Amino acid sequence: MNPGPRGIGSASTVDAATQRLLIQGRALAMQLCVLVKTAKIHDVGNVAFHGPLVNFIDTVDQLYTAEGEFKLQAFGDFLYINQSRLKLDASSYASYQYLIDEFRNRGLSGFCFTGKLTPPEVKKFVRLFLDVDTKAADPYEDFSAALTKLSVAHMVPMRTVVPQVGAVNQEEVRDSRKVAKRTFYRAIEATKTVMLSARDRRPVDLRKAKRAVQSLVDLILNEEFSLIGLTAIKNHDEYTFQHSVNVSILSISLGQRLGLSKKMLGELGVAAILHDLGKASIPGWVLNKPGRLTAEEWKLMADHPVQGVKMISKLRGLNELALRAMIVAFEHHLNVDGSGYPKLGDRLQMSFFSRIVAIADCFDAMTAHRSYRKSPFTPYEALHHMLIANRDKFDPLLIKAFVNTVGMYPAGTVVLLDTNEIGVVTAHNSHEIFRPKVKIVADRDRKRVDGDVIDLSRKEEGSDTYPVGIVSALNPEEYGVNVADALT
Repeated sequence: MNPGPRGIGSASTVDAATQRLLIQGRALAMQLCVLVKTAKIHDVGNVAFHGPLVNFIDTVDQLYTAEGEFKLQAFGDFLYINQSRLKLDASSYASYQYLIDEFRNRGLSGFCFTGKLTPPEVKKFVRLFLDVDTKAADPYEDFSAALTKLSVAHMVPMRTVVPQVGAVNQEEVRDSRKVAKRTFYRAIEATKTVMLSARDRRPVDLRKAKRAVQSLVDLILNEEFSLIGLTAIKNHDEYTFQHSVNVSILSISLGQRLGLSKKMLGELGVAAILHDLGKASIPGWVLNKPGRLTAEEWKLMADHPVQGVKMISKLRGLNELALRAMIVAFEHHLNVDGSGYPKLGDRLQMSFFSRIVAIADCFDAMTAHRSYRKSPFTPYEALHHMLIANRDKFDPLLIKAFVNTVGMYPAGTVVLLDTNEIGVVTAHNSHEIFRPKVKIVADRDRKRVDGDVIDLSRKEEGSDTYPVGIVSALNPEEYGVNVADALT
């Protein structure tokens, strides 16, 4: 049975009012973080506290004027303004995580803002917030009582709902995701620093990138699938930097599958992060042009491998790692059949690292929202397009190994199960590449649910049959599925 596209949620773009709410909510979260951090260093009467105080009060005023009573809350690893989740990216990750941890330590989910704030009220709130004994039996109760006693009426704390069953296991899962996301976003920030330095012709320090890659390698060696899942979450605003990190993660994961040593994986990861460094020389209006490129614009684009070599060659202290990165930067668009670019007089045999990075680069680029593409390929479509339409462009043995690395239904693929439920693939099983792990997001009636993750490779007890299987891959937009929610 293959039902029509009855959506389980709106797939339309966010309306203007919600967009304003999200922008103001982001500002509120960032300012609350700054407010608390400043108060840890300076007394609330210090002049250094005045700026953060005014910014915070102004944003609360704007939100209250537009929304009336509103809430800033943490659920799991995300912050929400009312019912809307605040977008997580490299620049906001540290601040959001800081607030979530501070809330959690005090038994809070967040605050309900019931009116406009005054400076004395905010100062009282901050002092009490920092004075909470986080080791008390019930820190929430102590904090709430103190706020009431001192007449702080317009920031009402809300208690965290503690799960009664499986709390320890859930905490372990949460901590695992937290480490993966922290590593992921730090790598994006390090890549951003490197690429912007290259663009502005400032000295490029590779140490940050090397440290970030080493953290990726360590995590992949222990728990690779949590990071591969994060590569399926595409952030248009941070595309250039996140793409480089995604390619690094996918390349390292493929390298691990091939049995490379930890040292080699580190070198492969750095080369992958730097593979598009030459794009720092291309004007943004060319990179993000929605229509077809002119001959002159394409010449600029096709020159980025050469520009990447030039930029890497200017790094301090050329060594074997830099040379490997230069080769990958130059070769990653050549294609094994010689159909790519830069165009060379003689056929060049792509290096081993370049052939790996070329596969990871193509897969991630095909699944990203780009200005020149109406809609991206789903992970399932991208993989199958590479296996069929573009098979001559890649090393046949490496593309097979890549399938075994990401599975036939890569993370982020939306699938229809034979139970008539809809799920999102969260990880693949190396022993059963057609039977991944899937999180249920819609029940048989297409009602949105926050369902369990089920392992499709598990057989019925005492039997050789599988209780659940995949019928087909689906387009997430047709069914209103938010892939990012399922993967994080």
